[in-house]
Amino acid sequence: MEMAGFRFDGMNLLDMFCEALVIWEASTGAVLYTNESARALYGYSCGEASALSIDDIFPDWEGGLRKGSFSIRTATHRKKDGMFFPVQLTCRSLPGNAGDVMMMVASDVSPENLIHDSVSLAASIQRGFLPGDLEGDGRIEVRGIYRPMHLISGDMFGYQWDERQGILSGYLFDVMGHGVPAALRTSAIMVLFHQAFEDDARAGASLEDKLAWVNSMAEGGILSDSFAAAVCFRLNVPEKKLDYCAAGINGFLYGSGAGLKKIITPGSLLGISGTALFGSGSLPVEPGEYFLFLSDGFLDQQSVRENEHLSFSGAYDRLFQVGYTGAARDDQSALCVLFRDS
Repeated sequence: MEMAGFRFDGMNLLDMFCEALVIWEASTGAVLYTNESARALYGYSCGEASALSIDDIFPDWEGGLRKGSFSIRTATHRKKDGMFFPVQLTCRSLPGNAGDVMMMVASDVSPENLIHDSVSLAASIQRGFLPGDLEGDGRIEVRGIYRPMHLISGDMFGYQWDERQGILSGYLFDVMGHGVPAALRTSAIMVLFHQAFEDDARAGASLEDKLAWVNSMAEGGILSDSFAAAVCFRLNVPEKKLDYCAAGINGFLYGSGAGLKKIITPGSLLGISGTALFGSGSLPVEPGEYFLFLSDGFLDQQSVRENEHLSFSGAYDRLFQVGYTGAARDDQSALCVLFRDS
């Protein structure tokens, strides 16, 4: 593509830029090119954008920019619907024989857009707290599902695999509410669970001790005006035994040759004042059996049901499909554990 003697190649690559790019002819104001981000920012279709004048989107450009100069500044731009909004822009003339052609890169800096960008960054950071799947060990397999309702989540999970001893310890929790307040509490509680399962001297060795320690650390501050539900477990592969302890998550699913069974786990919520009573128990485990630890977003939907005969992969695929199909009505998280062999 050639404009005013300046040769452009790979315009399709410019459509991959996340910032709005606009190129126009200074003498006439005719817009020569807009990338996809620019068309989305200003609200024009590809056909409409080809007929634009720079005055349609940047009414005061001549007063703020000088031909032949390089500028970084804030300005006010206009969308197709007539709404004005602030932008941060970088603008310059193209070199050589294309000196009459101007190029501009613009970013929306309206408060609501900056907030959205900040929340998106927070969502990326929060997702980075999650462990990856564990599939390479012949004894166990662990897969996670994490689907926030709105970018950031009030759910979180984690696990630790002691390869030498053959012990998998894990936890999943769900903080009341959605949005930024729930996500902040979730991040803080994630740190407490990590500490509890890393340091027996601090939080005790049993699952009940660890939940009690997390509760004692959270109830006076992090959960002073909120609460959370949680479940934690320890799968001892050599002993073929699963220990579990729950605080407000009322059950998890156990898959075997007899089909799926819901294991009821009554217990106090984290953050509730008074003496906390957690539901705990143990189950014998055989190779091929599996466990689905789910947040309310999955449990309330009954994504998988008792007595269904599903393989581990089938159950995981069902949950994944439910979690990522359509608009979520709640945060949805799952920690799925398969006992392969001892």
